[in-house]
Amino acid sequence: MEFTIRVAGPEDKQYAVPICQLIAESAKARGTGIAERKPEYVSTKIDNGNAVIALQGEELAGFCYIEVWSHDKYVANSGLIGAPKFRKHGLARAIKKRIFQLSRDKFPSAKVFGITTSLAVMRVNSDLGYRPVTFSELTQD
Repeated sequence: MEFTIRVAGPEDKQYAVPICQLIAESAKARGTGIAERKPEYVSTKIDNGNAVIALQGEELAGFCYIEVWSHDKYVANSGLIGAPKFRKHGLARAIKKRIFQLSRDKFPSAKVFGITTSLAVMRVNSDLGYRPVTFSELTQD
């Protein structure tokens, strides 16, 4: 399956509502405490150049964004979501690779981390070189 995975731009704000719906549906299906996101919040991430979007044609396939703390010292790759019909095609891994590269490009000195309740995402993170740490090793913001 072919995807376009790129830094989201202003033209992608049209996907803010569907992104939030995907996140809410995933949280409900998994019974996890995934935080609800509002379309305005997603749009801000897009406006700031702090998001990656995955498309198949014009259809939303996935999304992830950057959260920044402590004057750019810490960066979290957050809000990773893939549309259910596009899962099991390496999409999450490709999105995570692209958001990590964006994080490094924009915040080269930051410590990059992810917080997840998903075993699948933990596997992807581990494969990409992330290592588990305690909360005390992260920002206190």
